[in-house]
Formats: sequence, structure tokens, C-alpha cells
Amino acid sequence: MNYFKYNSVMNIKPGKIRSWLEEHKLPPRLLLLLIGIVSTLWFLLRVIPKPSRASYPCMKVAAPLMSGFVIYILSIGGVALAFRKARTSLMNGRYFLTGALFFLMLGFMLISVTSSVHFLQAADTDYSGPEDAPNQPFGTPTGIKPGRVVWAWDPQATNENCLNTFESKDYFFKTENTNSEVVKKMFRASLMELTGEKSVKASWDALFKNLNNKKYQKKDGYKKGEKIFIKINQGTSRWLLTDEDKEKGYNYPETFEPTPLRQAACYGTCETGPYFVLEILRELVNECGIAQEDISVGDPMTDIYGHNFEVWFAEFPKVAYLDKFATHHNRTMTKPTEKDYLIYSNKVQKDPLYDVIVEADYLINVANLKPHIAAGISLTAKNHFGSQGRPTAGHLHNYLITPRGAAGSNGGYHKYRVRVDMMGSKYLGRNTLLYVVDGLFGGGSIETRVPVRYFMPPFNNDWCNSLFVSLDQVALESVCFDFLRSEWNGINAHDPMNNRAEKNPNIRGVDDYLHQAADSKNWPEGIKYDPDGSGTPIPSLGVHEHWNNPMLKQYSANLGTGNGIELFSIPDTLVKNVSSKRKGNQ
Repeated sequence: MNYFKYNSVMNIKPGKIRSWLEEHKLPPRLLLLLIGIVSTLWFLLRVIPKPSRASYPCMKVAAPLMSGFVIYILSIGGVALAFRKARTSLMNGRYFLTGALFFLMLGFMLISVTSSVHFLQAADTDYSGPEDAPNQPFGTPTGIKPGRVVWAWDPQATNENCLNTFESKDYFFKTENTNSEVVKKMFRASLMELTGEKSVKASWDALFKNLNNKKYQKKDGYKKGEKIFIKINQGTSRWLLTDEDKEKGYNYPETFEPTPLRQAACYGTCETGPYFVLEILRELVNECGIAQEDISVGDPMTDIYGHNFEVWFAEFPKVAYLDKFATHHNRTMTKPTEKDYLIYSNKVQKDPLYDVIVEADYLINVANLKPHIAAGISLTAKNHFGSQGRPTAGHLHNYLITPRGAAGSNGGYHKYRVRVDMMGSKYLGRNTLLYVVDGLFGGGSIETRVPVRYFMPPFNNDWCNSLFVSLDQVALESVCFDFLRSEWNGINAHDPMNNRAEKNPNIRGVDDYLHQAADSKNWPEGIKYDPDGSGTPIPSLGVHEHWNNPMLKQYSANLGTGNGIELFSIPDTLVKNVSSKRKGNQ
């Protein structure tokens, strides 16, 4: 019996117990003893009858807490015993023995300190993963096919021999490392399965009507002159490129001087590549007839890399390619709004957005599949950290799981999460036409460094070769979270170029923002999410759920057991649909 099934049967949630203890402000020493005693009893009662249970996720959490507690108690006892013996020896004039016992006592004290530090760290850094059981959906599915997430995988999409290192200059975004024809087929097939339409043009028309119906209760298609903004992820260009690099066209340099930020592993970082965005532009312009002048592409806080711009500009020179700082190299400068349009629901601060966002009739959110050292995961919601108008997004990191990359300092559930505001903003999440997660090259453990090969099936030590699309942002991020927490499980050993934090996606509470975006019952006490300042809290933004296991990857809609997520795979052999309700392009 695994951890999640056991909890679903017994209705025991260790995360909620811990939150209750913290809220009631029990003394740290008492809390330490309670956690140690409970962990020890739990481990012994479960593992002694059946030793194989030691491999269960819950046992892996309990084991370091138990061992730290036991060593701590033994070392305290050792100090007391050594002190008593030393005092007796001193009174009897046995000075040599007294000295030996004194040093023994110091040794026990050192063990006590180090073990207690280990114990506290184990208690603070909770890598137990999500607290909700598999296939228990909550929230309201949304989209043309509510709750559907399409996952396309084709191992021919990328060059398996791509090195993607600064030394080789064989970066993932180079033409020879991506098969653009395969990428085209993946995107087109995904779009049609997402909408149930038989053509790409009809699919885009369905997307426009779906969003307009949500915003205006009118199923209107795209109208000439309406503005489309494609939000990409290019955050590292702001600090990785020097002024000289930018003057030369925003391309990576041939040589560089290392700094604490600028390292070789940052070049070829897991951010937006050229080919899915190129396919989107081709479909919008060439098949839907939308004018290039009505489309903008960029990450407003920063610059577009030259390796992307050159590919897009070659075919679509009249599209606006955004830049925060300049207009040279055929860039269009964007600027923050004078008014604050994003009102954070903890009432601490507000932020402007960028003019291109406020003026857009439709957004297309293109993110990457990757972990994040502070957030646990970085997907479409995190992508909007580059949409607020301050010079950096540093102030928003206080509301992530590990604000400074420190272990577990803001983990857990029912805490204010800024990404919920971004998902619920009428200018951001609720103005999004399509959510796209580029998973051709899955990210390594640090978001600002290179992608790595993934081990879980079907990747099997190859690049991810994947695309995820959905109209339900909560469902999409829930699926991608399941992929990331399964891949980054602390067991797989990834490329040392980017594997410093092998377990971060499994820090307890990484999906807290998804719980809250799905259902207001999960909001923290005193918080009502209203990022537009309208006076009306946001509704459910989608459905959240975890799959049954990493091998089958089935959700409740796949199994026919609930009104939750459906993971529709291309090819359909990857994820089986047991239910006859949702099969194929219906």
C-alpha cells in the first residue's frame, strides 16, 4: 500500500497535522520531541511487520526524522553519563580518567548539536510531495473539452546527440537539433485534439470563440484589428547578455568572463526556443489570415535572444518583437503602465503591467517544462513574473516555496501564493487564449541553467521531446507538476551540469497555488483573491488532480471515475482511456 492510498483510506494528512502544530505555536523543543516520537513510532510500527515498507515515500520522510531524534536522545544521555563519571573520578583524584571523560563528554555534545541540526533540517525541508491523494479531483474543469490536457511526444523531435554546452556551441535551439517538421505535426495534432476540430483554422476559431464566450458571454471569433500577445520566457537575457552582446544582436558570445551569475551552464538555458512559436505564427498569419502587425512576441521585462528573433523575423518581419530597453535590431520597445493593474490579494503591494499586455485582446502563454529552485516548478503561471512592470520580480519570490533557495522556508499549504493572483487576473490568466508548455528539452534543477535528459518513461535518458497544451491552466500545471515531481524524485541522478536540487519539485506545498486556484476552500484565512480589485473574488480557475502513478499517468477522466483531468496523449498508446466518454477527436 503506498503513501497516497493509505492516506486516502485512513484520512490522515501529515501536512495538516504539521500546519496545526505551527499555527498553535507549540514550543520548538516540545515540537521537536513530538515529531521525533511520532516519526519513530510510525516507522517502527510500519516497517517491523513488513520491512519492504521502508521504501515507501512516507517512510523515506520519517526515516531521517527518526534517526536524528534517536541520535539526539542517545547523545544527550551520553553527555549526562560522561559528566557524572567525570565528577566521580575528579572527587577520587583520578585526573587522567577525568580528562578522558571530559573529552568524551565534548564528543557527545558535538554529536548532540550536529544531530539536532540534522533533525531540524529534516523537519524543515519536507520532501513528502503533495498531500492530496491520486485521482481525487477538485475545482471546476474548464475548456472546450473541460479538463483536457494534450501531451504530444515524439522522440524524433530532437537530436538525441545534441550536447548543448558552451564549449561545443551545439545549443539546443540550433536548426540541426530540432526537427521542425515533427514539431509542426506535434503542434497541429495537439491543437485539433484540444478543440475537437478537424482543421487547424477551425481549431483557432474555436479557441477565439471559447475565450470570448468566457469574457463576454458571446461566441465571437477573431475580429480584424484585435491584438494578440505571445508571452515567452527569456528571463536570463536580462543579465546573461552583456551590453556588447546586445549591440551585436543579442546572441551568445564566443567567450565570456565567469561571474557568480554568469556561468557556462547558463548558456543554452531552458527557455523558449524558436520552433513552437514559429509554428504558432505560421498558423495565425498564413492559415487564419491575421495581420502580422496585430501580433506581438516577447518577454516584456527583458530582451528576445537573437537565436529566436532571427528565425521568427525571417518569415514574419512585421510582427512586433518586444524589448524592454531599446529599439535597435528591429525591436519594439515596451514600457510599464502608469497605473497599477495587478493588485495582490495579501494587500501588501500592487504592480503595473506592460502596455502590450493591457492592450492585448488575447494572450498566448508559452512556457517551458522545468523545475525551479525557489518555486519548485516553473510553468505558465510563473511565466508571468516577467509581466509585472518592476525592474525585477524579486519581491514576488517571498511567496514561493523557498524564497531565497533555502530549504523549506515557506513550504506547506494554505499560504498566500502570488501565482494565484496572476492566474486570476483579467489581463493575464483570464485573458489567455491558449496555454503551451514546451517540453522538447526538459529543464534541469535550476531554472536558469541548461536542460538535461530525463529518465522516467517514455523519455528513458533522452530529451523530453514533448509538448503540452490546454485551455485549463490548473489542469495543465497539475499534469506538468506530476511529470516533474516523478522525474525529480531524489533517486534519478541527472547530468551534473544541472542537478544540484534533485528533489525540489517534491517539497511539500509546491502545488499549494494549484489547490487554491482550483477551489476557494483552500485559500488561507483572511485572503480573498481579487487581483483586479473588482470586489468580487475569483472563481475556480480549473481542476486539480494527481495521476494514479508515473507509469500509467491516468487521471479520473481517463479512468471514468470522476469529473477531473483528462490527459490525452499523442500517440494514444502512452495514456489509456478506460472511459468511453472521452476518446479521440470528439
